[in-house]
Amino acid sequence: MPEDSYTQLNDFLVNLFNDILRIEEHCLSSNEFKNLSIKEIHIIEAVCNASQTGGDNRASAIAEALGVTAGTLTVAVNTLERKGYLERQRDSGDKRVVRLFPTQSALEVNRIHSHFHHEMAASIIEVLNPEELVALTRGLHSIQRYFKNKEKT
Repeated sequence: MPEDSYTQLNDFLVNLFNDILRIEEHCLSSNEFKNLSIKEIHIIEAVCNASQTGGDNRASAIAEALGVTAGTLTVAVNTLERKGYLERQRDSGDKRVVRLFPTQSALEVNRIHSHFHHEMAASIIEVLNPEELVALTRGLHSIQRYFKNKEKT
């Protein structure tokens, strides 16, 4: 592959990742949830998903799912609890275990955030034919594998 293609692809990926995060945060900040960062929104999303699917809502499991340390999650949860988006509860069977629950405000943020993602995916699907969608998905899986492998090293 020519060097120019590498440069173009690298620039595209860097700009795309930055744009998605910036625009996602902007879309949510234009309403009553402007006091949230995109990282906080993704924590809320993980807690809501665990809560809504019957998944593991232990703080340690949420931290693992997000790829952050327990300490990092604790600091973020302290902030989100103070802002009224998450609640902590000790497990009734094992007092060492802390479970995280979304508040009504968190559920609303997550609904808006999910809608953003749905619109993003739908806008891509509507302009691609089935073969193009397969090729795009294959390419994105390759990018995802690269990052997963980098995460392990």
